[in-house]
Amino acid sequence: MTTLVTGATGHLGANFVRELLNRGEKVRVLLRKDSKNTEVDGLDVERAYGDLKDEQSLIAAVKGCDYVYHLAAFVSIRNGDRKELYDVNVLGTRYLMQACRLEGVKKVVHCSSFGAVGNNPDGASNEKWAVSPYEMTTDYEISKTFAELEVYKEIARGLPAVIVNPSGIVGPWDFKPSLLGRTIIEFAQGKMRGSVKGGFDFVPVQDVVQGHLLAMEKGIVGERYLLTGEQHTINETLDWLEEFTGKAKPKLVIPTFIMQNIAIVKDWIERKFFPHVYPRFNYHSIRLLNCGKFGTHNRAIQELGLKPTPVKEAYRDAVLWFKEHGYI
Repeated sequence: MTTLVTGATGHLGANFVRELLNRGEKVRVLLRKDSKNTEVDGLDVERAYGDLKDEQSLIAAVKGCDYVYHLAAFVSIRNGDRKELYDVNVLGTRYLMQACRLEGVKKVVHCSSFGAVGNNPDGASNEKWAVSPYEMTTDYEISKTFAELEVYKEIARGLPAVIVNPSGIVGPWDFKPSLLGRTIIEFAQGKMRGSVKGGFDFVPVQDVVQGHLLAMEKGIVGERYLLTGEQHTINETLDWLEEFTGKAKPKLVIPTFIMQNIAIVKDWIERKFFPHVYPRFNYHSIRLLNCGKFGTHNRAIQELGLKPTPVKEAYRDAVLWFKEHGYI
């Protein structure tokens, strides 16, 4: 019995593959040949080389697999990445889901995003909330929304698939590292000179791993399950990082309206003159931190048996992992 995992070198994937191996599963990972792929070095995995934009490589990767976890995605808040987001997240999902159906895969779990869930202005968003075309959204959120539609199309054609929607993931084994991981590292290095107001829905990476496994075991085909965590302010998370790193949090807190106006100008300059520079923040990221959106994972708890763990502990584990591996 072989399980294929895409995105094995990402933050979630690195944690997920290790958990599958701990459970004794035979794991095949989809890797790009032009990448270093050091994240899976030393792991007892079968390597399949390909790319989400290469349909034939996906057909070959899926061949002989019983189960598939689609974790791979292109994540970007940068302006100008719309085509790459569409090609990887939407078309790549289409090609993979078609390959899974034609190969007769027993079940697929597709990792979507909380960004593909609509914002409930009166409280927590649940699985029924769709992204509104009248809300301001990022190109990434749109791509993940369209990717879900590709999964649903193949479900209608007979593919047994389930969708899960994690929020902001935090925890260890963050090799690349992620945007949140880079923020933690910069804080620990004393490079964070100021902060902004706002908050977000953060979830421990181990909860997301658990949610994927439970979705494969118990998830109803054609349904989606939110793998959200806890809503915390930026100030709260900085308090935790101060505790875990021994570094003082920045005293300067820049008002949201000032940051948004700065971001509008900064975004234009970067888009015009530095299109290949990945921004630490932009207008959309400031907006997301202040839109008040958060989710409920009650369905995952009640139907899948998810057992959430504290987000603060995930921040601690992330700091410890970064220290142990020389990032800080």
